[in-house]
Amino acid sequence: MIDALIPDNEAERLASVKNMQLLSTPAEEAFDRITRITQRIFKTPVVFISIVADIYKEFKSKIGVDAKRMPRHGSICNYVVYSGEMILIEDVKKDARFANNEICKEMNIRFYAGRPLRNSDGFIVGTLCVCDHKPRKITDEERETMDAIGHWVESVFEARGLSKAMENLLVELDEVRRDSMMDSLLHIWNRGAITDILKREGDQAQRQKASVAVMMADVDHFKKINDTYGHHIGDEALIAAVKALRHELRSYDSVGRYGGEEFLIVLPDISQGDAYTLADRLRGAVETSIANIEGHQVNCTISIGISTADFSLGRQDVEQKVIDADQALLKAKANGRNRIEVAS
Repeated sequence: MIDALIPDNEAERLASVKNMQLLSTPAEEAFDRITRITQRIFKTPVVFISIVADIYKEFKSKIGVDAKRMPRHGSICNYVVYSGEMILIEDVKKDARFANNEICKEMNIRFYAGRPLRNSDGFIVGTLCVCDHKPRKITDEERETMDAIGHWVESVFEARGLSKAMENLLVELDEVRRDSMMDSLLHIWNRGAITDILKREGDQAQRQKASVAVMMADVDHFKKINDTYGHHIGDEALIAAVKALRHELRSYDSVGRYGGEEFLIVLPDISQGDAYTLADRLRGAVETSIANIEGHQVNCTISIGISTADFSLGRQDVEQKVIDADQALLKAKANGRNRIEVAS
C-alpha cells in the first residue's frame, strides 16, 4: 500500500500535540469512559482513542488492543490525520489501499471507522476508532453517533484538568523518561514518579497556603488471590482495582504504585473531611467491582490510611504524611480491613 502524505502543517501540528501533554502519561478515566460507552453503542471488539505523534500513534485509551503504541506510517489513522475526514472501510481486504496492510493484519482488523480529533488550536491530533475483526456496514445514524462521540472527546481535550505540579512534571520530562516513570502493568505512575509528584504538590500547597491529602491504599489479602488463582489472575485483579480507583478520582489527583499491591494517592487542595468522603467512594468502588477473569469472579477490597497536610497552619512535612498515612493503613488492616483510618 502507498502510505498517506504528511500534512502541510505537520511541524505546527506536532508542536500542538506535544503541548497537550497526552503522550506517555497515565491512563485517564475521562477517556476510558468514552471508549467503554462507544464499545457498548457499536458492539465492536476494538475501540481506541489514538494520539498521532511523529513516528507512532499512542493509544490514550483502548479496548481490545494490547500494544501501548504502534507505528504511525502505514496505519489507517495516518490517512485520517492527513485527510481531516472520517474514514469508513466496511472490509479492509476489499480496499486497495489497505488490503495488504501489515498493521491491520497484526490487529486482525477487517472493519475500520476512524474519526479525526481536533484540539482547541484546530489541529488534528488523533483519531477515535471503532474496529471489528469481521466486515460490517455502518449506517448514517451510526456515522452521526460516531461524530458526536468525537465531539465529546474533543470537549475532554479542552476541559482536561491536571494539577500544576503534574503539568510541570510533564513539561520537564520527555516521553522516554515519562515511560520510565510509569508502571507498565497498571498504566499509573511508579513509586519514583508518585513520590516526585507528592513533593511538587507539597511545594505548591505551601506557596498557596493550601492543603494536600495523602492516602495509602492496599488491596486486602492479595497474596490469597495469587495463591488461589495464580499471578496472572492476580495481575488482572489489580488492573480492575486500579480502574475502579481512577473512576472516582478527580482529573488532577495522582495515583501511583508504591509497592506490589500498595498505592499512594495524592489529592491536592482538599480538606481532611472531603478526603475521607472520597476515600469511602474509592473503597466502595473497589468492593463492588468484580473482575471476571478466565471464568473466575474475583472480588477485591482495599484498606486506606489518610493523612492531610494543611499549610494554612504552617509548614508541613509531606514525607512524614506518607509515614502517617501508612501507619493509619496498618490500623485499618488491624481493625478488620476494607475500611478507612485517619492519622491522628
